[in-house]
Amino acid sequence: MLTHGEYGRNRFPRFLPSWLGLWLLILPIGAWAQTWTWRFETIAPSGKQASLAIDSQGNAHLSYLDDQEQKVKYAFRPAGSTRWFMMDLGGTGGNTETFTNITLDGEGNPHICFTPMVLHYDYFDGKHWHDQPIAQNLGDVQYSCAVAIASDGTPHVIWYHYANPDHSNYLHIKYAVLKEGAWLSRTIDFAAQTGKFESFVLDQQGNPHVAYDAFVNGELRYASLRGGQWATSIVDSRAMNKSGDYDLGMGNSLALTKDGSPMIIYYTDHTVGLAQFKSDKWSLETVDSVNPTGSWLGYRSSLVLDAQGSPHLSYEDGGILKHAFWDGTQWRVQVVVPPGMEKHLYHSMAIGPNGTLYIAFRDPTDGSLKLATGQISPVPVSGSVPKDVHP
Repeated sequence: MLTHGEYGRNRFPRFLPSWLGLWLLILPIGAWAQTWTWRFETIAPSGKQASLAIDSQGNAHLSYLDDQEQKVKYAFRPAGSTRWFMMDLGGTGGNTETFTNITLDGEGNPHICFTPMVLHYDYFDGKHWHDQPIAQNLGDVQYSCAVAIASDGTPHVIWYHYANPDHSNYLHIKYAVLKEGAWLSRTIDFAAQTGKFESFVLDQQGNPHVAYDAFVNGELRYASLRGGQWATSIVDSRAMNKSGDYDLGMGNSLALTKDGSPMIIYYTDHTVGLAQFKSDKWSLETVDSVNPTGSWLGYRSSLVLDAQGSPHLSYEDGGILKHAFWDGTQWRVQVVVPPGMEKHLYHSMAIGPNGTLYIAFRDPTDGSLKLATGQISPVPVSGSVPKDVHP
């Protein structure tokens, strides 16, 4: 198993500057900082479109696209083990960027959606796997999807419906819930090109909450379903944003705080931002400046909340994988994986029951699928910037 230092030394080209493999913490002289140290392991020889979940026992569950075999796979690693067990879920139908998303039910069983031109929903009931196509014969489904399971076991799914049966563009976000054995679906938002980037959670009452982009309008939107009606609000937009950013809302990730309030991370043209709903309005802040690749594959983020309710963000910055966390007074940003030959890392972050962070990602040097495991550690800081960090 590679430590953080070994990964940076042995896996990446020598011409990379040494500071890329280090955390960047700016603290007063003599202070103690909190940072995260990372170790790495290989999951599979190749992998894209990872989605990761950790159950209450610390077992790891992963869905991903094996781009060598062009198959969607499920992987499982028991807690305390380094051995991964894999199984095939299905082919890609010719879609070389088939998206996957995984979640766990109350029993820790995996539920997975994936988009090989149609929408698949696969789940394990504790004994057997089941495959349920959704929205059959309704046209092409591509790009993103997400699945969530209510406390009573009811599955909810959202997806980006790309085209009608005649292959004319549809380009809207859709939602479905399984009721009495039948999928009831509806379009959430009919504005132009909504939901290519989307994320999804259920609250404790089983009500769905969705973050998504309205790309043509340059907006990040949020919607929740209560009493059978979707309520939609604009979180940030081209018109509202004072920085002059044109595109907003890409690569979003949504979580609910302990009091049920939504928190969203998302991309603009040049930043990763955090939106929180406080006192009946959205509060916006910039976490980091980034340089995205410009492809939809380069806008990817994950948001998790620790036991104290503090946010942890993972996001991609033009081929660099970063982790940002709130230390109680300010944001701290560290580089988890420096850049390599490939610019898209297809990552996904999850948090374990003991607060350990896990990030599945594509290795930028050899295309293998790896897992980074992060644990918090205090480090002494003798100056404002580590002496071996060179901007």
